[in-house]
Amino acid sequence: MDRRITKTKKAIFQAFLSLLNDKGYDAMRVQDVIDLADVGRSTFYAHYASKEALLEELCQDLFHHLFAGREDADVTVLLAHIFKHFRTNQDRVASLLLSRNAYFLRELEAELKHDIFPKVLEDYMQDKRELPDDLLLHFVVTTFVETTSWWLQQRKKVDETTLTAYYLKLLT
Repeated sequence: MDRRITKTKKAIFQAFLSLLNDKGYDAMRVQDVIDLADVGRSTFYAHYASKEALLEELCQDLFHHLFAGREDADVTVLLAHIFKHFRTNQDRVASLLLSRNAYFLRELEAELKHDIFPKVLEDYMQDKRELPDDLLLHFVVTTFVETTSWWLQQRKKVDETTLTAYYLKLLT
C-alpha cells in the first residue's frame, strides 16, 4: 500500500479512536473525525463509506487478531489471550464495550459463540447440558461482557490468568 494512503488511514483511525474515547461513538460525527485527522471530506470517503465502516474495520482488526488460528487452543489459554489483548487495546475496547455499542457487542458475541462457547460448554458446563443451548450461550456471553467491563473499570487490575480463573469459576 502506498505510504501516503497508509499515513492517511492511520490519521483517520487515530482520530476515530481519540473521539471514541472522548465523545463516545454515538455522539461522534464524521466531520469530527475529518477535523481531528486533518483530512478532506473526499479523502475520508475515499477510504471509508461512513463512521460505521470505520467501526467495522476496527472490530475486524481486533477480532481477527484475537481468534484467527487459535481454534485448537485450550479455553484458559484462549481466554487469557483475549483478556490480554483487551487490556493492550483498552483504548479501543473499553469505549465500545462500556458504551454498549451494539455493533461491537454483536461482533463480539458472534466470535464468542463460534470460538469460546463450544469449549466452555464441553469443559465447564457439562452438568448444565439439560438447559437450552441458547440460554447457556446467552449466559456465557453476558458473563464475559460483564466480567470484562468490571475488569476494565478497575483501578488495580488483576492479571489475565486470574481474570480467566474468575470468569470460569462464575460459569461452573
